Amino acid sequence: MKILITPMAAMAQTNGCMSRATEICNELLRKGHEVAFCAAEDINYKPVQGIRNYYAPIPSPLGLPMILGKRAFKIAQTLGVQQRKTVNSFEEVLQFTGANSVGYFVKDLAYLRQAIRDFTPDIVYSEFRLSAIVAAKLEHITVAASVSYPTQTSFACNPKYSKKIRSYLQSKNLPTISSILDIFQWADIKFVLSSFELEPFDDKRVIFTGAFFTPSKFEPCNHSNVIIAYMGNGSITTKKVIKELISAFRGSSYSVYIASTDTYPIQMDNIVVDKYFDFKNLMPQAVAYINHGGQNSIMTGLLYGVPQIICAGNVFERKYNADTIAKLSAGLSITPTEFTAKTLKSAISLFESNDRYRSNALRYGKAMAELGGTGKLVEILEQYPTV
Repeated sequence: MKILITPMAAMAQTNGCMSRATEICNELLRKGHEVAFCAAEDINYKPVQGIRNYYAPIPSPLGLPMILGKRAFKIAQTLGVQQRKTVNSFEEVLQFTGANSVGYFVKDLAYLRQAIRDFTPDIVYSEFRLSAIVAAKLEHITVAASVSYPTQTSFACNPKYSKKIRSYLQSKNLPTISSILDIFQWADIKFVLSSFELEPFDDKRVIFTGAFFTPSKFEPCNHSNVIIAYMGNGSITTKKVIKELISAFRGSSYSVYIASTDTYPIQMDNIVVDKYFDFKNLMPQAVAYINHGGQNSIMTGLLYGVPQIICAGNVFERKYNADTIAKLSAGLSITPTEFTAKTLKSAISLFESNDRYRSNALRYGKAMAELGGTGKLVEILEQYPTV
């Protein structure tokens, strides 16, 4: 079987799509299938040795010319716009990244169709890349797609951002849509890379695979004294994260690890700041995982049975994830104004005194692992009748 994998591109650092696409690729290769990518070589791109990558363009923020888009993005980063900006739907994400600019969309579509014609895949796999679903439909190729609960139009949408692409799709005699997010419904196979408990889809066509990575065992650590913090491009600045964690835990019995790509290494007593840590080694010893509510982050916390303190800020998907973790009693959701030394110390004390948070995280993590991950996904692809 031949699979063309197509992750979503962005100028901003967001490792989820590319990391999941790589895991799918590795499992397909392990099962003896032929794989190629059509992925933009953006900041998130990581090549897979021996696997061809067909060219794809990088979207420019707000659909601006690239020279202006790069400047606008750097200015937004410098001014901390992402900390203040409210993002209400996936459509707004696509608007900001430029992925729903009709100029970029049409260009991306052309390169995708060219890659399909050259590689002649049996299935196109879209990792949240809507143009790839359209390209597969135009080329009459079976298409599988990653989907998520908060990217549904029924959860949140803003159709004003889809007007030009709606008109373009109509010109190609494709089905009428009200929002660009409706394109997810065109996928022949829809995968949710978590569980029903986290994303309760009312859609029998959805297949839950659970997480793509599972730890070797599901057992709580008897000596949990590690606190891990990773806020990504979140609503809290790295400076504030470091300041509040130092204030709360410096000189304590906890070992605190703060991961951030936009700072330099710091070691201050029991506080360590660096760009990367090996979470596989740290998580089994963690009493808490402080994060921004990204999909990969919440899955990591659950899979290791670590209670989470999530500060999602103003991003719709992260707020959904944070609220879900709180409802499952596998962690707490806090607001940016609550991200203080006092709140963090209180949360850690709660996790230490009430074992339900850890036991619930372990329970839901184990249930996700049993869904099969990439093995389940590839098994479904192998069984699906291709066009």
